[in-house]
Amino acid sequence: MIVLTNVRKMRERDYLYCMKLLFLICLAVQSFSADSLDERVEQLHDTIISIDTHNDFAMSLAFPGRRSTVAKGQVSFELMKEGRLDAAFYAAYQGQGPCTEAGHEKAKFLADSMLRALHRYALENHELGEIAYCPEDIRKLKKKGKAVMLLSIENAYCLGEDLSLVEHYYNMGVRMIGLTHNGNNNVADSAMDSLERHGGLSPFGFRVIQEMNRLGMVVDVSHASRKACLQAVEASRAPIMASHSCVYNLKEIPRNLTDQEILAIAAKGGVVQISIGRYFLSFLPKEQVDLSHLVEHINYVVNLAGVDHVGIGSDFDGGGGIVGVENMGKMKAITRVLLEEGYTADDIAKIWGGNVMRVMDAVRANARSF
Repeated sequence: MIVLTNVRKMRERDYLYCMKLLFLICLAVQSFSADSLDERVEQLHDTIISIDTHNDFAMSLAFPGRRSTVAKGQVSFELMKEGRLDAAFYAAYQGQGPCTEAGHEKAKFLADSMLRALHRYALENHELGEIAYCPEDIRKLKKKGKAVMLLSIENAYCLGEDLSLVEHYYNMGVRMIGLTHNGNNNVADSAMDSLERHGGLSPFGFRVIQEMNRLGMVVDVSHASRKACLQAVEASRAPIMASHSCVYNLKEIPRNLTDQEILAIAAKGGVVQISIGRYFLSFLPKEQVDLSHLVEHINYVVNLAGVDHVGIGSDFDGGGGIVGVENMGKMKAITRVLLEEGYTADDIAKIWGGNVMRVMDAVRANARSF
């Protein structure tokens, strides 16, 4: 009887020992797995080119005393390096005002001022980053380990009705123009305007797209009305982009894209850049919107149109930021969650910048055909 009791006690000790050992092994495996995933993220970013296609850093840079209703300080060359973000489009934004001579002059002043401020920023921080004017520049600066600034305009309001200003902005380094913001202008109708002025693009808007094609500038349809978006796809000889939008079927707001728009953009070889902002992603409170919602929108576009037609456009300093990706310094968290979601390295390379580079290459090639 004593022998049986001792045997039983030994078995209990052995069992407890084995359970403790198993627990420690699980902890070690979990830790190794996490470390391994972090290493994969870093290794991926060594080889891919990551591009964010929209931020609003320029406004506070050019006009530091201007009041803002959104978070600032989300964008800098330093944060790009921290978050392994290679390149970003820095937008010169103008809010929509009256389509008058005075209104257009003010919009042009704002756009020109912001673009000059961005040039100054790049010059003053040249050891950290530089402005790129073509895909080749992006590739070269990636090899140098420098942050890449690309210039864009959010709202063609600054063009007024002067077609020569398209080339003026090209000469200032702009390589993408968003047709509208939150109101109709002389180029196109806006998704956010309650009235339809042109039925999509205006006659001048068609000419603007043709001129952008000639020069080699990406047409950006984020903020454009449904009709304007679809007409822009048809009018452009090159692929187009929605620089910061999300999926209407996941959040039904005018600024998000319908399946018809997504498929039309994809059919022309273009890309839909998913925004990192609660406004676009979910109706939940901001503190509850996280990477799972961002991935939901990415997955939707991938399933609908394919992995060749989706990317990232943060809208930082303009309302962007979610739990887990609060600024540019947190961007590689997206890479990690895409790996966890099962995306391959090739897929992630496309989502992060390969698709945008392909569009930029196509736009440039098309310009050479004129």
